[in-house]
Amino acid sequence: MKHDFHQRRENRIAGAEEKALKNEAESDRLYQLSQKMADAIPMGQPILIGHHSEKSDRRYRDKISGAMRRSVEADSKAAYYADKAESIKNNGAIFSDDPEAVAKLEEKLNSLKEMQDFMKAANKCIRKDDKDAFLKLKFGNDRMWEELIEPKFGGQGFAHFTLTNNSANIRRIEKRVVALKKQGQTVAVDMVINGVRILENREANRLQLFFGGKPVQEVITQLKQHGFRWCRSEGAWQRHISNNAVYWGRVIAGTVEA
Repeated sequence: MKHDFHQRRENRIAGAEEKALKNEAESDRLYQLSQKMADAIPMGQPILIGHHSEKSDRRYRDKISGAMRRSVEADSKAAYYADKAESIKNNGAIFSDDPEAVAKLEEKLNSLKEMQDFMKAANKCIRKDDKDAFLKLKFGNDRMWEELIEPKFGGQGFAHFTLTNNSANIRRIEKRVVALKKQGQTVAVDMVINGVRILENREANRLQLFFGGKPVQEVITQLKQHGFRWCRSEGAWQRHISNNAVYWGRVIAGTVEA
């Protein structure tokens, strides 16, 4: 299977939108069905207690309620998948399987470092009450100056936790960049243990386990416990690539009878 990051993203969006439409149509169908069934009962007609029709009448009304309940459930599913599609479209996260991940991370890293330098310089200007120097900074403007000199969080300027959090993000992204570059320089894992192929599929960013057939239930339980999920299109049990994934892949394969 060809692993194109952008194509897979579009497929996920299309899949969610398709499920939203199907559930919306099913919700409408069930609603119309429940209304049509309800129309067969005369307006205000109660259940005739003790009448020979009581049981069948109750079953009929239960079917109406069931159709309406399933209509509401389908409508909720339609809303869920519609929201999911929008969430995928608007997700600005940088995924490791994106072929442009390193470039995007480095661009983000530069922006964060630039902002860190600005915040430090801005706080220095505020301590000196030097508005002219502040306005010469790249992001400095009159409106921001007025906001920053207003005392809040126990002082003026950018709060200490703002700089601390930004610094933590810088370190986190630096580690991701190093890890991705290092991964690109190593040989991908591709081994067989007890007939189970363990493949580090970097195009898909997944560690994949290929069994000769369906694993026994005990093995399936282990796979699920350690984050592996069955992928029908790949014919493999897989999870995101990591040292932990490789470790558990080898452990699980080692429990399989050759």
